[in-house]
Amino acid sequence: MEILVATSADFARLSGGRPVASGAWDDVVQARALTAASGFGVGLALRLRGGGEFVARDDAPGWDEFLDAAESALPGMQPRDGWQRVLAEAAGGPSAVVFERGAHGS
Repeated sequence: MEILVATSADFARLSGGRPVASGAWDDVVQARALTAASGFGVGLALRLRGGGEFVARDDAPGWDEFLDAAESALPGMQPRDGWQRVLAEAAGGPSAVVFERGAHGS
């Protein structure tokens, strides 16, 4: 099972105590809330500078702390309690943008 860890500067997914994916909040250019239509429960996909993507799932230990760090580190990010509205506006699609760097002064 993978574990999510996050600080005010960066984030990672660990498996067996080793990082399998990581990034820095300053490198996040977009965040998308994912729905069950994406193949699992709720998740957050972070698109990074350079084209990489980091996906966090709500069934991973550390999910709540990861979201706390994301909401603090990504100015203007839609709070998790508002994702239902954002996802509804996406007309039932598998994801909806909840943060975009440069939008709203972020």
